[in-house]
Amino acid sequence: MSKGILVAGLSIAGIVAVMIWVGVHGRSQINERQEGGGTAGKAAGRIRRTPAGEPQIQLSPAMQTRAGIRTEVLAARTLEPETVAYGRLEEDPAYSFTLRAPIAGILHAGQGGRWPARGDRLSPGAMIGAIEPRFAPAERISLMNQLTAARAELDASTSAVATARAAYERARILNADNKNVSDRALEEAGSRWKEQEARLKAAQENARLLEESLRAAGPGGNRPLAAERGGDVVEVMAQPGEAIEPGSPILRTTRLDRLVARIDVPAGQRVPPDVASARIVPTGFEDRPIRASRMALAPAADPAMQGQAFYFRLSAIRFGLRPGHAVTAYLNLPGARRQGVIIPRRALIRAGGKTYAYAQTSPDQFVRREVPLDDPVPGGYFTTINFVEGDKVVVEGAQTLLSEEFKSEVAAEENE
Repeated sequence: MSKGILVAGLSIAGIVAVMIWVGVHGRSQINERQEGGGTAGKAAGRIRRTPAGEPQIQLSPAMQTRAGIRTEVLAARTLEPETVAYGRLEEDPAYSFTLRAPIAGILHAGQGGRWPARGDRLSPGAMIGAIEPRFAPAERISLMNQLTAARAELDASTSAVATARAAYERARILNADNKNVSDRALEEAGSRWKEQEARLKAAQENARLLEESLRAAGPGGNRPLAAERGGDVVEVMAQPGEAIEPGSPILRTTRLDRLVARIDVPAGQRVPPDVASARIVPTGFEDRPIRASRMALAPAADPAMQGQAFYFRLSAIRFGLRPGHAVTAYLNLPGARRQGVIIPRRALIRAGGKTYAYAQTSPDQFVRREVPLDDPVPGGYFTTINFVEGDKVVVEGAQTLLSEEFKSEVAAEENE
C-alpha cells in the first residue's frame, strides 16, 4: 500500500515539474520576441550610424576591460610639403668594383678549391685564386731571343766595366806619381768607369725581367689574384679553368648596404632641381620610411621622356632590400607645412579593402573612421582628415571591436 502511494506521488511531482518548465520556457520565448530576438536583439542594439554614416559601436566599460581595449591620445603633428614620385633602388657606384685579369692566362681557384659565388662577402685584399700565365709559342721564342741578347749584353757590359776600372786605376797611379797623367785624364777615366757600371746594371735588370717572365710561364709561376676592394659579390663572369685575356672581367662586387634610389619625376610634375631630401618608402616596407639625401641629377632613362630624374643616397638599408626594388619617394618641396595627426600603425585595421581606425567618442562608444595611406611616416600615417588632435584612437583591441561590429550587423540581418 505504501509503495503504491509513493509511486503515485512521484508521478504527480513529475507532472508538476513538466508544467512549471513549459510555463517558464514559454514565457522566456515571449520575452525574447518582445525584445527583438533575445541575444540577437541585444547585439543588434550595440551598432549605430553617425550622421556622417560612420559605424558606431557601443561597448560597456566592463566589456572593454575583458577585450583589452586600450586607447592613445593623438597629438598635433606637422608635415613638410611633398610631392610623390616613383623609382627603384640601384647600386651605389662609389662602392662598386670589377676585378679584371692583369695578364693572359688560365684561372685557378684558391686554397681548398673555393671560388667566389654570387652572394659571398669578400674582405678587402682577400685572395680568391690565381692566374697561370699563358704565352703563345711565338711569344716564348721572342722572349728567349731577347733573353739571349740580354745575356750577351750583360757579358759585354761586365767586361767593359772591368776594362774601365783597370784604366782608371792605372791613371790614378800615374797621376799620383809626379803627375805623369793629368788630372783631366784621370777624371775622364773615372767617368768611363761609371758609365760602364750604369750599362751593366741596366743589362742585369733587363736579363732578370726576361728570366722572370719565362719562369712565370712555367709550372709554379701562377700569379695570385686578390680582391683589392671588399664587398658583396653580385656577378661572377669567369670560372676556374677558363682562359682569359688581359683586362677581362672576372667578378664584380658592391656594397648592398650602401644603395641609392633613382627617382623619376614625370613630366608636368614640378620639383626644384636643388631638392635636398626625400622620404623613400620601399614596397613592402611602408611602415618604415627611409630618409635620403640628394646626390645628383640622374641621366634620363628614356630620351623621349621629358621628366626629371634624381639620385638619392639612403641613410639606412633595411634587411631584404636589393637593387631593382621598387620604391615610392616623397620629395620635399618649398611651402607651408601641413597640420594634422599621425595614426599609429598598431591602430589600423582592414575591412572591405580599406584601412580604418576606431576613435573613442564617449566612455562606451567607438566610431570607425577611414585612414588615408597617402603619407606614410615612421610609426604610422599622417592625415589631415577624419581625425584631429585630442582624439582617442584604439591601439589595442581594435580587431575585437571590428568583430563585435560585424556580429551586430549579422544579428541585425537575422532579426529582420
